[in-house]
Amino acid sequence: MFRVKHSEERPLGQLATGAVLGAVILALLLNCGSLLLVARHYRLLCRVAEASQPVAASSVESLRGEVLLQMMFAVVVSLALASGAVTLVWFRRRDFASQRTLRDVKSLAYNILASMDQGVITIDRQGTITSINSAAIRLLGVDAECTGQPLSQVCASGPHLMELAQHLAERKQPIRDQDFTVERSGRTLRYRADAHFLNDVARRPLGCVFLLRDVTERVLLEERMTRMERFISLGTLASGLHHELKNPLTALSLHIQLLDERLRDPAAAESVDDLLGVLKTEVHRLNGVLEGFRSFASLQRLNIQTLDVLTVLDETARLIAPQAAGQNVRITVSRPEAELLQVSLDSQKFQQAVLNLMINALEAMPSGGTLSLRAFQADKRLVVEVSDTGAGIPPEVRKDLFQPYFSTKSQGTGMGLALTEKLIGQHGGQVDYESTAQGTTFRITVPLEPPRDEA
Repeated sequence: MFRVKHSEERPLGQLATGAVLGAVILALLLNCGSLLLVARHYRLLCRVAEASQPVAASSVESLRGEVLLQMMFAVVVSLALASGAVTLVWFRRRDFASQRTLRDVKSLAYNILASMDQGVITIDRQGTITSINSAAIRLLGVDAECTGQPLSQVCASGPHLMELAQHLAERKQPIRDQDFTVERSGRTLRYRADAHFLNDVARRPLGCVFLLRDVTERVLLEERMTRMERFISLGTLASGLHHELKNPLTALSLHIQLLDERLRDPAAAESVDDLLGVLKTEVHRLNGVLEGFRSFASLQRLNIQTLDVLTVLDETARLIAPQAAGQNVRITVSRPEAELLQVSLDSQKFQQAVLNLMINALEAMPSGGTLSLRAFQADKRLVVEVSDTGAGIPPEVRKDLFQPYFSTKSQGTGMGLALTEKLIGQHGGQVDYESTAQGTTFRITVPLEPPRDEA
């Protein structure tokens, strides 16, 4: 049931209407009595006029005229009073019908609120509970007759909700999804509350309305899902690292065995230089794999500074220009019509992310093509696009594109895109792409202001 604090006083309009209707009916009765009395006097005058005793005819006619005038006036007043009474009765019936409709609407609203799983609480400007539904009674563990009592005193969650109401008054905007914990029966419950203004029909503030829901099970489920995703990611990372280390270790073991055999046989004519060269190559490869893993796994703090993004793109293009020229790839940097604002970024990490995308684009164009860089601002965010004219990304590999150690090429560690996504994520941004048979465009989007924890 939906509990509401009702007023004990009868509405003033009902009392006034009843009093006026009673006065009209009383006046109508008195006027009818007066009309009967006048009619009686009129009949007496008629008898006097017919009597044998001499009476002045002019006097009788004058009295008769006055009595007739009084009768006409009494009739008019009676008709007016009767019309007023009928009108009041009609308005009273309309009022009864409106009240009945209002009661039906209130009953429907109460039933809807009472059937909700979400708790609904309203308070006035002094913090007194004015209404509460059954879900809120169950969530807060309060007495069903708590209406009319201060919210801060009826339950342990009261101070949290009053603090939320104060925050609402300061912000002048609705507050959503504010979590707080409550200890009940040895359990820690997690509640999520929304706060909204409560106004009357004239938009005058009446108080505050709270929407309350129990998210304990949902939060536990989200935490379990987060841990599960973390374990899955860790398993994928470990599997990729194992694969990347297994191949060079196998080659190292094989060539060490061959080297041992050659060194044990002094008569062997083969040189060991080629075996040593392979060993050095595989050791270098192992070192590269471990360095890539360290870069991906580390959570270094960003060195935020204000920089010109176009300058960073120009420097990155110059770094990769020799490799692009060797592949017959042309690099273009598009200049926006409007001047770009200075952006707060970690220059080294942002350049590394762009460089990884450019290297990936060059590998998609082994026979030459065009590598395009473009930077612009949209919706208070910086957008950097790296486009190539390669054959595009096959649909079957797109779902694993940003997975660590995933690669479709014979060379490389498969960490470039994963590392790029991580570096841009540290800036509060994201990396997405569009790919067709005519080429692929990777798009970096970062906010113009750095994340708060890195500012």
